[in-house]
Amino acid sequence: MEEIMLFPLSSVVLPEGKMKLRIFEPRYKRMVAECSKTASGFGICLFDSKSAGKANPLSEFGTWVKIVDFETLDDGLLGITVVGMKRFVIRKIRVEHDGLRRAKVEWLANWPTQQMPEREVFLSQHLQKLYQEFPQIGSLYDHRFFDDASWVSQRWLELLPLSNGQFDELAQQETCHSALAFLNQAIEAYDD
Repeated sequence: MEEIMLFPLSSVVLPEGKMKLRIFEPRYKRMVAECSKTASGFGICLFDSKSAGKANPLSEFGTWVKIVDFETLDDGLLGITVVGMKRFVIRKIRVEHDGLRRAKVEWLANWPTQQMPEREVFLSQHLQKLYQEFPQIGSLYDHRFFDDASWVSQRWLELLPLSNGQFDELAQQETCHSALAFLNQAIEAYDD
């Protein structure tokens, strides 16, 4: 098992996904500095603020990310862009003096590339429309793989408000099949 630093968020990024982050808390500035010095990354997992009083408000699964860009934001804060590299399951967490979490993780294989089934092509079409309506999201991706069911389902999961339980159930799967079924229901319900 390997130990990585954790950055819990209310949204997730999955392999091949990109996310822009604002870094302002000292513990996360320290995390970014350590990543820069060691040319390493950190883990992003889902944080459920509604369960903050419980033993563990974190999802059991997450994604290890690498920093691919830095910028100074208009408000003077540090902005970073990360890309999802590989999935993990959290086995043990420890908290450092400033609240930075480190987790012992086991790596999981990423979902394999899979041709988008004909009956789910509408998921690709809706994602393309979403990227057109919200270019700040779509502009993160120089390459878009709308014919790959794994890529499309992961981009949707990054956008939807998921509970820790929903995310963990989908993230533990070895392929995107369960995610496609979940998205099929969620998008069809929204369209109705």
